[in-house]
Amino acid sequence: MKYTPRDYQKRAIDRARAVIRGGKNKPLIVAPTGSGKTVIACAIVEAAEKKGSRTLFVAHRRELIEQTSKKLDEIGIDHGVIKAGHPRVRPELPVQVGSVQTLARRLGKGGDPYRLVIVDEAHHATAASYRTVLEASPDAVVLGLTATPYRADGTALGDVFNELIEVTTIGDLIEARHLVEPRVFGRQPPDLSKVQRVGNDYNLGQLAAVMDQAELVEDIVKAWNEKAAGRLTAVFAVNIEHSKHIAASFLRAGISAGHVDGEMKEDERASVLERLAKGELRVVSNCNILTEGWDLPPCSCVVLARPTRSRSLWKQMCGRALRPAPEVGKVDCLILDHAGCWKRFGFLTDPEENSLKGREKEHSGQGFRCPFCGEEMRGWPKFCPVCEEELPRGGGKPPGRAVGEMVELRPLAERIRHYQDLARSARVLGRNPGWVAVEFKKRFGRYPRREEMGDDPTLWTQLDEALRRRVWVRGRD
Repeated sequence: MKYTPRDYQKRAIDRARAVIRGGKNKPLIVAPTGSGKTVIACAIVEAAEKKGSRTLFVAHRRELIEQTSKKLDEIGIDHGVIKAGHPRVRPELPVQVGSVQTLARRLGKGGDPYRLVIVDEAHHATAASYRTVLEASPDAVVLGLTATPYRADGTALGDVFNELIEVTTIGDLIEARHLVEPRVFGRQPPDLSKVQRVGNDYNLGQLAAVMDQAELVEDIVKAWNEKAAGRLTAVFAVNIEHSKHIAASFLRAGISAGHVDGEMKEDERASVLERLAKGELRVVSNCNILTEGWDLPPCSCVVLARPTRSRSLWKQMCGRALRPAPEVGKVDCLILDHAGCWKRFGFLTDPEENSLKGREKEHSGQGFRCPFCGEEMRGWPKFCPVCEEELPRGGGKPPGRAVGEMVELRPLAERIRHYQDLARSARVLGRNPGWVAVEFKKRFGRYPRREEMGDDPTLWTQLDEALRRRVWVRGRD
């Protein structure tokens, strides 16, 4: 195999084989966007081909099909593609990459079954089209791949798969430098209280009426200029018109931008994305296109202009900018959240408990956080109870009005690590606790709290006492 699997990829391959040998013939591999799930799958396909097994790789987007086909070519596995109008039709080959839509029509009419079926973006596998494909090969080993093993409608993936294999986490991949650190900027979102729900997400027509307003669209461009100017950027919009308006706003500001959507011809859409890849465009706005199967490692900024109740959709959107690209100097990525996802879902690095059983239909993350200090809250008071900053509020404001400055949000774990680093430096340099507090504030915009200081009562009693008296908080610069 051309690719040497990373340690965690090898563990996933070995675990999948062990599970299958043990009689669980429908494992689901869960790994973050950018972890190399296709590499894992191709290693398994290569082993199956050597045994003479007929193998089918199933995907639902053209981009995913082409991505998989390219990887198979790179490792030297000849294959055909089953997709309407695709030039690579070679049904005699034992390995096929197929569009689920085309497969559902053709396999439903009968045909030779496959021994191995690999389902990409397997959180879709409970849909009727996938079930039709799987039923055509009832004795096959079915291997699922996904970064988000849950559905917004709460349907249990255990209806299709019978073993969960968790490969690694976003945090571990960042630490190993296989992904870049996401920096999240957020603000209080527009008032969505009048937007109704359809199924398990927002009514898109009503949502667009709130989000697609000139003031908000222009604010997206303003925030991008302030925080992310020059970065290759993917914007996620509510609907096609909203996406076009965002792209037009960037163009009016003199920033090269384009738009893609599912109603465009495939070659037209590919042309826009190719211009982004070449650097001819800095920004591409989209509606329901770039969430899955699109990879452009130099992309280092995601703009969330589309509020959602779906944790899966949120993670897919954010994941588009996590891949490293050292050749262009990419060291991090920015997530500019105009949609309030930071309040609902927290941070990408927050721990998760995944299961094949049905999940709650709505995941609320870790509660609300103050955008200035990160304090977690059950509600949204007028003033933060910790840093005493007045919080931006949506109540009483016209629906859709942007409120407050977009500020950077930090996970608690990062604040703890930084405080500990400062504390160690203070010991070596002979600095007093006040120096630690001031340096911490330079990074996070406020003085440290007790939960960030760890358990060191002897050396840091002075700072702890000062914080309890609010000396550092009230003594703002």
